[in-house]
Amino acid sequence: MEILILAGVYVVYSISRGSLTEKASVAFSNAEDIIDAEKWLGIYWELDIQSFFLESAIRTDIANGLYTYCYYPPLVLFGIWAYWRHRPKYKIARTCFVISALLAFIVFALYPLAPPRFFDGSVPGIPDLGYVDTLHAHWGVDDKSVNAFYNPYAAMPSLHQGWTLMIGGGVIWMTRSWFGRVLGFLLPIAMFVGITSTANHFILDAVGGAVILAISIGLTVLILKQLGRYNPQGRGDEGLVG
Repeated sequence: MEILILAGVYVVYSISRGSLTEKASVAFSNAEDIIDAEKWLGIYWELDIQSFFLESAIRTDIANGLYTYCYYPPLVLFGIWAYWRHRPKYKIARTCFVISALLAFIVFALYPLAPPRFFDGSVPGIPDLGYVDTLHAHWGVDDKSVNAFYNPYAAMPSLHQGWTLMIGGGVIWMTRSWFGRVLGFLLPIAMFVGITSTANHFILDAVGGAVILAISIGLTVLILKQLGRYNPQGRGDEGLVG
């Protein structure tokens, strides 16, 4: 059942991708609007954050590592751990995960957004703002090899940020271990550094991820309570799905 749910989420994501070619010009225009908004808010700090990590190869590797290894591995490990050790709470977290994914995919379809790394002078007609695609430049990761599986214009909201917040909050909620709670607290901070230092997301993308998660938590609690299945301390097989 859990595998079918994940497969269904990916199918919806694939549909939300639409025609990437048609979304390109809108995605870059939206990115310029995000930059203007951050400048107006006084939070256009991405270049300064990245510059600090680009000062040394070790820092750049750290940035790439945070972005790469603080996402899927914790997501998978958290899912397995919560499923076996905290089943009722896992059901609630899983429902929140599904709702946040669906909400994010809607935004991806309606508001395509190019990440900062595309503003590095490599895209014809797009200004070079001084960003560096660190995963490509330092680790040799080629976007062309994975374009068939992901949407390069799905920067807003940042699910990297939203889901690591969910994992971190979930670990703090489920465990009594001080070590686990410290890890839960540090994970979303590490991811914020990772997504900005590698030029994969704007700061407002991270804010968008947090907003999507907050809405998803509210909807999860509301729906499960309406269905009479909100019982995080129970031993049954409670949950929206399954």
